[in-house]
Amino acid sequence: MKIGYFLDTGFLTLALTESLPGRWIKPWEDIKKHRIKGYVIEPVIAETFYQLTKKGIVKQKAIEDIFKMKSIKSMNIISNLEDDDSFLAGTYHNRFEKLSSVDCYVLATARRLKLKIYTTDEPMARAARDIGISCEYYEILFK
Repeated sequence: MKIGYFLDTGFLTLALTESLPGRWIKPWEDIKKHRIKGYVIEPVIAETFYQLTKKGIVKQKAIEDIFKMKSIKSMNIISNLEDDDSFLAGTYHNRFEKLSSVDCYVLATARRLKLKIYTTDEPMARAARDIGISCEYYEILFK
C-alpha cells in the first residue's frame, strides 16, 4: 500500500502554475487537504524554482509559491538523503543513462519509502516501471 506520493519537478511546476491535468488534480487536493502525504527532495525544489523562473515567473513570486507549498502540513520535504539512497541512485544512474542524478534520487527515495511517483519525465517513468515503482506519467505536449 502506498503511504504517499512522490512529486517530481514537472508535477510541482504544473501545480504551482495551476496547470495540473484533470487526473492529477485529485492527488494534489488530497495532499493539500491532508488525506495523503506528499514527498519531495530538496533538489526537486531547486529544479522547480528554475522551471518557474524559466517560464517567466518573477523570482520572488516563485520563492513565495514554493514556500507556500512547503508549508502544507502533509508535505514532507526530504532534506537529508540516506546513504543507501545515494548508493542506489548511483546504481540507477549507471543503469539508466538518460536520467539525471536528481531523477535517480527520486527513484531511490520513492523505492525506499514505497511511494507512487508523479512525473512528466518519460525516461523516469519507464525506469520506475522497470524497477517496480508505481508511477503516474503525464505527457506534456508542446505547441
